[in-house]
Amino acid sequence: MNELIEKWDGVTAGAAPEEADPVVLECARLLAAEPDGEQAVLLTFGLVNMARYVLGRRGTAVERAVVDALGAAAEAMDEQGRGCGHRAHPYTDSLEEWDTDADGLLDAPDVETPLDEWDEAEACPRNAAGWARTAADVILPGSTDGIPEIVPESHQRYIRSLGSVLNDYPNGDPFWDLDIHAGPPGDLSRAALAGYVVVAHANCWYAGSGRIRQRSLLDDMIEGLESVLPLLPDEACAHEDGEHPALRSGSEEQASEGIHLQSPGGRTVLREEHADGYGASLEAWTCTTFLRALAVEARDHLREAVDRLFGTRETAHLDQVYLRPDGRLDIDSLSERHVPFKNETASEEAALWAARRYEQLGPDGPALDRTVLLLLMGTAADSLELSYGIAREILGILRTTAATLPGGACDHADGHADGRERTSDRVARIARLYAPDADPAPGPDSGQGFSSEVLTCPVHLVEVVTKGIAEIEEQFEEELEAEEERLAR
Repeated sequence: MNELIEKWDGVTAGAAPEEADPVVLECARLLAAEPDGEQAVLLTFGLVNMARYVLGRRGTAVERAVVDALGAAAEAMDEQGRGCGHRAHPYTDSLEEWDTDADGLLDAPDVETPLDEWDEAEACPRNAAGWARTAADVILPGSTDGIPEIVPESHQRYIRSLGSVLNDYPNGDPFWDLDIHAGPPGDLSRAALAGYVVVAHANCWYAGSGRIRQRSLLDDMIEGLESVLPLLPDEACAHEDGEHPALRSGSEEQASEGIHLQSPGGRTVLREEHADGYGASLEAWTCTTFLRALAVEARDHLREAVDRLFGTRETAHLDQVYLRPDGRLDIDSLSERHVPFKNETASEEAALWAARRYEQLGPDGPALDRTVLLLLMGTAADSLELSYGIAREILGILRTTAATLPGGACDHADGHADGRERTSDRVARIARLYAPDADPAPGPDSGQGFSSEVLTCPVHLVEVVTKGIAEIEEQFEEELEAEEERLAR
């Protein structure tokens, strides 16, 4: 037996198949021949200790032989250990503390330690049976039953944190709640791979919504999804229509299912739901055809989001929307888009168009056009939900402008704006400045605070630019610092 154990010790993740396969197959053969024999406990844990290697041998004879031997041992040793008198067995503690499938297997007893040094409950056939079921389920999800419905506390926390984020009521910083799941764990089991892809697919919609302003998260998620695509061949599967998980539920439910896929006890939850007619089988959850479609959809959505949120937007096509045939601003259309919450994408693109138009006109351009465009830029920086890429470009134009404005002092002792003024009223007054003959602006005219003279006051324009710069710098402080560090390197 000592000679066998020495051979088992050399079978680790990534070992050469020509050397490792014969060792694993011999252990499986011995256990299958006598699943309740004198050496069954040691043979079982020998296979459990080598299971991390078997994870990399998907679809081979080794995988099938190990799963069959562990299943036979679990059944035989459960019967053998019946009435053992132990209130609990250590394998359940491991299920409660499970991290990832590959790492969870490391908690199994080490066969290099002599059996007479093991704790009595640890050496119990029923503990070996529990580990046999667990390892078989890690290698081939759903291949055995009888695993307790134990969802690790850490996985329960993930479910709660992702649920709060994906329902848009985060309890903390959503960046960190999503970042934990951005990349796949090492030594992926079938179910851990499935769980990772399902969670990434659930998270991609929120990550790409604009609420997460750190590009690094989206880049990491894209890289993680691309890294697992080689494990998900582009081929048809044997499943009929309706056999794959429907994923018609909300993102938070999908994330919960994905987390459950990542532990043996969580998979028991999904198996019982399937048995009750409420969900797909584990075999369908781990189907590579199904998972590839999810991974590609999530990756492509995140790529589009990176381009939309952090890339350069084209605005030349908006000339025909915001310029009249005579070259003057179509102030009604342009000012209407600078009111928040109507159409966020159209609003931020209108703000970018206004900033670029201001820069394009240059110092010698029409003074009224430049003043109105500058006021709209300040309003956008102060009130619109701008994507980082757009905010960064507007910030650059505002910073350049700040260095050219004259500033100085003025006679407006009461200030230049009413802090209680609604954005819609302010934008209407800017439009009125450009087109005095238009319909009167909404709201009461309280005097100098809203007059054309005050809006065009050089000191007021400096204040608008300064406030716009401060608003963007505060809102995107981390992103701007990270970009400065990248440029410095």
